[in-house]
Amino acid sequence: MKKIRSEIIAIGNEILAGWTLNTNSHWISQRLYEIGVTVEWMTTIADTEAEIIAALKLADTRADIILCTGGLGPTPDDITKSTIAGFFGSSLVTDEATLTHIKNLFAGRNLGMSPTNIKQAVVPDNAELIFNPIGTAPGLMFTKNEKLFFFMPGVPGEMKQMINSFILDIISARYQLDQLETFILRTTGIPESRLFEKLATVLNEGPDVPVSFLPKITGVDIKIRISRQPREVYQRVRTLCDQIRRIAGKYIYTETEQEMAQVLGNLLRTEHLTLSVAESFTGGSIASQITDVPGSSEYFQGALICYSNESKIKDLEVSAQTIQNYGAVSEETVREMLSGVRKMFQTDCAIATSGIAGPGGGTTAKPVGLAYVGALFRDKVLVKKFNFGKDRLINKDRGTMAGLESLRRLIL
Repeated sequence: MKKIRSEIIAIGNEILAGWTLNTNSHWISQRLYEIGVTVEWMTTIADTEAEIIAALKLADTRADIILCTGGLGPTPDDITKSTIAGFFGSSLVTDEATLTHIKNLFAGRNLGMSPTNIKQAVVPDNAELIFNPIGTAPGLMFTKNEKLFFFMPGVPGEMKQMINSFILDIISARYQLDQLETFILRTTGIPESRLFEKLATVLNEGPDVPVSFLPKITGVDIKIRISRQPREVYQRVRTLCDQIRRIAGKYIYTETEQEMAQVLGNLLRTEHLTLSVAESFTGGSIASQITDVPGSSEYFQGALICYSNESKIKDLEVSAQTIQNYGAVSEETVREMLSGVRKMFQTDCAIATSGIAGPGGGTTAKPVGLAYVGALFRDKVLVKKFNFGKDRLINKDRGTMAGLESLRRLIL
């Protein structure tokens, strides 16, 4: 079976200038891998005729599928469409169906159209148009030298709609694609180096397949992506995953792409448990991640950001004597925060955090990065001490993950 290679080209001066993050290429790559298409190259270029032509010529020499995003807007600096027409020997014509669609969009939004909007109905005459149901710029498809070229708007929502509704189906119908499967084991609470050391023996003795360790601020993902054929290798990879679970199981919180808040939410829903949160140095990050999960209202009752000592004492009934004796950043204070927030919201579970996020506020006894993160599940309480580091935002992220993970483990 021939390996199908693809290239993703992101067109936009704003990407090269660092004004816009190129999330499109990342997302497209993931979707292509899911259907068995290998992404060999990602290219980012300026919105100039010379750069676009050069990139298309190079892609034509090495890729079977070329997917381009950006440059199809109505403004004068978007010259991609005219350049594409020249590259494929096209003339630009007005497509009446596209023009009608644009007019209907503006009428539905009670907006007036300008001549620049009408320009988006002007397309190369030999392109196959890809309908854009939520925007004004249609996608374009060309076939050249038995290769597929796709051009899409840079607006992420519009691009994703075209990929999901049209382009993946076109690619799948044209090529005989190998079935790929991804094994993922998401871990937290163990550094990448230590995780690799624990798994070194089984990895060395396992099948000769690429095993990726993908570290993040809050944990490490282990990913193995392979074909289901030959079957013998596929079965050996499944055995390898069993061995990884046996060795590193307590650090693995999911074998899906779900984030920790979603994993914990599923557990709370299954066990019919309710949750409340009291946050100090994490500043609402835990509550934010919990409520990012659809349906979280089934188990999440509420949160309190008790940033000051006064709030801890007044709202959560933390003893002033406890804070005086041990400090706000202490195990004793977090234990009382857990009790107070559970009482406030009448929940089965609670999470509480108190720490010194930085960059200031630390002392010799209690340096920046010191944090206490606690979880409560009915009559069980767990409070852990952490020394995260000096970066404020990283400390908040790690404290958030620690709170969610602590409760997950406590329930299990």
